Amino acid sequence: MADTTALFKRQLPRNSLLQVLAFASQVVIGVLLVPYLVRQLGRAAYGLIPIAGMMTEYVNLISHSIACAVNRFLAIALQRDDTEEANRVFNTAFFSYLAIGLLQVPLFLFVIYHAGTLFSIPDELFRDAILLLMCSAVVYLVNLLASVFAVPMYANNRLDICRIIDIGRCFFRLTGVVTLFLAFGPALRYVGYVDLGIGLVLLVVQVVVGKRLAPALVLRRRFYDWHKIHQLAGMSGWLLLNSIGALLFLRIDIWLCNRFVSAEAAGDYAAVQQWAALIRHGGMIVSGVIAPMIVIYYARSDMEHVVRLCQVAVRVLSLILAVPISMMCVFSAPLLRLWLGDSFVPLAPLMVLLLCHLVINVGVMPLFNIQVALNKVRWPGLVTLLMGVVNLGVALSLVTYLHWGVYGLAIAGAIVLTAKNAVFTPLYAAWILHRPWHTFITSYLSGLGLLIVLLGFGYAINRYATPTSWMNLILLAFVIGVVGLAAVWAALPDSDRRLMIDLIPQRIRRMMARVLAT
Repeated sequence: MADTTALFKRQLPRNSLLQVLAFASQVVIGVLLVPYLVRQLGRAAYGLIPIAGMMTEYVNLISHSIACAVNRFLAIALQRDDTEEANRVFNTAFFSYLAIGLLQVPLFLFVIYHAGTLFSIPDELFRDAILLLMCSAVVYLVNLLASVFAVPMYANNRLDICRIIDIGRCFFRLTGVVTLFLAFGPALRYVGYVDLGIGLVLLVVQVVVGKRLAPALVLRRRFYDWHKIHQLAGMSGWLLLNSIGALLFLRIDIWLCNRFVSAEAAGDYAAVQQWAALIRHGGMIVSGVIAPMIVIYYARSDMEHVVRLCQVAVRVLSLILAVPISMMCVFSAPLLRLWLGDSFVPLAPLMVLLLCHLVINVGVMPLFNIQVALNKVRWPGLVTLLMGVVNLGVALSLVTYLHWGVYGLAIAGAIVLTAKNAVFTPLYAAWILHRPWHTFITSYLSGLGLLIVLLGFGYAINRYATPTSWMNLILLAFVIGVVGLAAVWAALPDSDRRLMIDLIPQRIRRMMARVLAT
């Protein structure tokens, strides 16, 4: 246990720093690229970009579900120095991924051939939309193979390398799109070309890095194990159901908006949704920091550390999320005006609807790692799929019968997703860990309370000092941020503060002490 904690403490600052930088790069790219694409391509064309990503994302559920299972079994094998077992898992995953990729080709061809029926595509954008869909399909196949070689990074808790790759992807996506637009003029197909080029380069990078981190892993046909298929499929099948349900929560709204409202409305919805996507991505980064350690602690039968780590992670994450969410909700109207223009200001209530519930729905993300580590994924898969279908039904009803448009989509997702994650997710995590039912519920309630306080404080400021420029907006957001972060530290129990401080390496603690002393 001491070795595990020491390893965690050595790697934590590096992982955390790169996680923060990766998230910051996502924010910067989102702030710069989204308005650029909307202005250069138009709202209808921009709305087709997430549609293309959604097409491959449905199929990508299979690879993601298998990847979670592979991550778990390979990490446990490597932690136990079982090279033979690790190679069986690695090779079984690789050749399975290859087969899965080939099986998806007819599905991609079907979707591309019937794109005009499945999606609302303006005639002048049809050719570019088809090329974008084709590039997305190839990128999916490339990323499918690349994901196998990324597993050693997870298994060795080298999330800093994963985030460096993410930063590179963000940077080259921005510069690549702008360069092609300036050289050849704005066109939807160039977005697909850039994504394809980046995918091919990152495949090579992940192969090289994966080989260096786990030199004992080799691609050999003789390591392919049919028995491992059953083991991996048993876990990944339930994860697949979970992912399909999650997609019915998080991605189906773009297609519903495109199909039942309008292509222009889908573009508006996709643009405003970027801020919610950034919050989700930030939550995934934070929960991803502790994911390898939860698996490692479980592999070493240290369940007390699993519980304690998840309690602190949920509490800290929900409290921290309350700060940016409150700022974005309070200043939604001026933010949209400065970011996208006056025509987007009426969508400020939509932005609030998309953001406010994330303090719970993103705050509980660390608990998903418990389900995977303990291989208790059957009930989460069934419940998530069921609730996803309910969300689809509610959203369709609000859009088609009540004609609530984009607001119906946002309301349906907020209600149904919160009902699942505020109740089932924390109760199930406590049950499989044999802990009291309230073990994790109390962890996110503090974040919800802080959000309510900061919203009241922020709206009071906004009433008398509405920002009219980026500088004013940044200054007012800074005030709320400082107050919020101070409240976060004050809201943390002493035991949580001590644990967070204890996870900081001695060298950094000594440096901080010298700075404070001066």
